[in-house]
Amino acid sequence: MAFILADLDKEKEELNRLIAENEDARKAHEEFQARIALQQQLIQMRKAENMTQTDVANATGLSQQAVSRIERGAGATISSLIKYLMGIGYRIELKKN
Repeated sequence: MAFILADLDKEKEELNRLIAENEDARKAHEEFQARIALQQQLIQMRKAENMTQTDVANATGLSQQAVSRIERGAGATISSLIKYLMGIGYRIELKKN
C-alpha cells in the first residue's frame, strides 16, 4: 500500500474554489462548519461545568452512549439535545438576529 503526501494548501484552495462556484457546496460547507462548532461548544460547556459524560447521563436520564452520540453529532434528537443542555445547566433561547 502506497501513501501519497497531501498538499493541504492545494486542497484548501480547491475546496474554496468549489465553495465559491457552487451554491449547494457552499451551503453544505456552512452546515458542516456549524455542526462541528456546535459539537465543540457542547463539549466545552460540559467541561466548564466540570461534568463527565457519565455525570450528564445521570443528571438527564440519558445513557452515557447517548451523551457521547450527542457530542459526536451522531443521531441526537431534539429532545435528547434539550435534555443534555438542561442537564449541564443551560436552556435554549431562540432569538432572531
